[in-house]
Amino acid sequence: MIKEIVFLIIILYCLVLLQTSFFTTFNLILISIILINIFESPESKIGLISALIGGFLLDIWSSQIFGFWTGLCLLTVVLIKFIIKKYVKVPEIKKIIS
Repeated sequence: MIKEIVFLIIILYCLVLLQTSFFTTFNLILISIILINIFESPESKIGLISALIGGFLLDIWSSQIFGFWTGLCLLTVVLIKFIIKKYVKVPEIKKIIS
């Protein structure tokens, strides 16, 4: 778990640097957080941690009030988790095989 968090910090930090220097029109952090939360297992908390880290890093280099990006990223994660839990059914492997 600690290795995954350190890896997330490094990756998200590099994405923030790329976003602030070259890709100013897209939000690479928000896109990566959405993709992490869509493709992770439902019981994993890595998506929530990535939203917290990514939002904090965006808040550091943003001209918005502090906490805006963190709140937006966390709200996005909660919304994605709710939609996946309520409306998406992941098929079980045992049922597919038999």
